[in-house]
Amino acid sequence: MITKEEIGRRIKKIRENQHFTLKNVEARAKISATHISEIERGKTSPTIGALIRIADALGKDPAYFIEKEELEDVSFIALEDREKTELGRAEGFIEMLTNSIPSGKINARLIELTPSTDREIDLHEHSCDEAALVLEGDIIFHVNGNVYELGEGDSIYYVATQKHGYSNNSSEVKAKMIWFASERGVD
Repeated sequence: MITKEEIGRRIKKIRENQHFTLKNVEARAKISATHISEIERGKTSPTIGALIRIADALGKDPAYFIEKEELEDVSFIALEDREKTELGRAEGFIEMLTNSIPSGKINARLIELTPSTDREIDLHEHSCDEAALVLEGDIIFHVNGNVYELGEGDSIYYVATQKHGYSNNSSEVKAKMIWFASERGVD
């Protein structure tokens, strides 16, 4: 859980980066400069209403101040900084294309599926929306008992509370897709 001191530190950092005085924020947020100063010094916690007004005055999403980790407003990952890790639900690799941002609602990954004709598809479900765009090869998606065969350039979108899974059904050719998911609820 984020501390009141961390919330205050983030508010002060953004305020100073924008060259705002406490009085500037007071005028915009309709909260006294004294109270804002107390929040910044970690002497008091802002109410939800106060945090929303301060965030609006600073041009930030309120989530920026309460996320567990201090997140950047923009996610940028250079090609050379992407890391391949093994994919758990199917045979292949995954690379994160985006990191979280404050109030982020989606993320994107590059998924490379190795040829696999004999592995059983791991059907699962969770609370989010998912979509994929096939870049190379052929990928079979199972969604709610239906089978969808996607080739290069094909896309799919579904609510992931339905049982679903995917695989590269080729015995020789790898497949690649860009996979998008909304923020997940509790699995």
